[in-house]
Amino acid sequence: MVFCAQVATTRALAHAPWSASKVQMALQCPRLFHYRYVERVKEPETMPELRVGKAIHSALEQILLGTPLFDAVAEARQQLESEREVARFDAIGVGIRPFVERIDEFRRRRRVRRQLIEFPLAMREDLTTTTFYNSDAFYRGILDVAYVFDSDNLALVDHKSGVRTGQRTIVEQLEGYAVLAAAYFRNIGRIWLGIHWVASGVLEWARPVKTSDVNQHFLPRVLDNIEAAALAIDDGPRSHPGSWCERCAYRSICPTGRELRFEPVDDDEPEPWM
Repeated sequence: MVFCAQVATTRALAHAPWSASKVQMALQCPRLFHYRYVERVKEPETMPELRVGKAIHSALEQILLGTPLFDAVAEARQQLESEREVARFDAIGVGIRPFVERIDEFRRRRRVRRQLIEFPLAMREDLTTTTFYNSDAFYRGILDVAYVFDSDNLALVDHKSGVRTGQRTIVEQLEGYAVLAAAYFRNIGRIWLGIHWVASGVLEWARPVKTSDVNQHFLPRVLDNIEAAALAIDDGPRSHPGSWCERCAYRSICPTGRELRFEPVDDDEPEPWM
């Protein structure tokens, strides 16, 4: 059982279930949060980088589930809508094979007892586990890939199709996954957190953390971030303009987006793929 003195406020409960991305959205731009989660406005457009990222994730998921690499990549490419998107997918996709080979080697060296692909986890307000879509879910997330190995170890890997960065938001996302995993896997003693930068073929690992430390250090931060996100959106749909506006699916209807007068990006100019 996980113990934590912090109790969720009514404003945090009102917008549950939370996830790491939902928290980040509320802190980054309350107006975007309101469009998506309060008013539930359908996205006026889908950003090309989002389609590419989903296609990369789809290919990795299918390959790890046993689909031959060539077939999985070919099927994923069909999700794209332009030659430019396909070219971007192919450029990032060169990192898929090295990752799969590394995972195969890991499985040969370790006593892997369980593989989890796109595995959903959720917890209630009282920090007990529940199912992902249950109405009592307070915080939840989906693990890209995880392995239970040796006697009491769990390795979590999150795929990133964008430019390699050291953003704090990525760390917070991984910490959230660790909190969920610590609550769900009762016999796990240590959790390894990794980021797979697909384009560069790099798999970065943090130092393994004990589940007791996850509950002592990560859990309070996750709960604090949820409360901060709930407070950020409490005053209504305020815009926080920034570089992310150029990649926002609601930019055509957002007052800030119209003020910035977004112009079409020239095909010869590089895009900030995320």
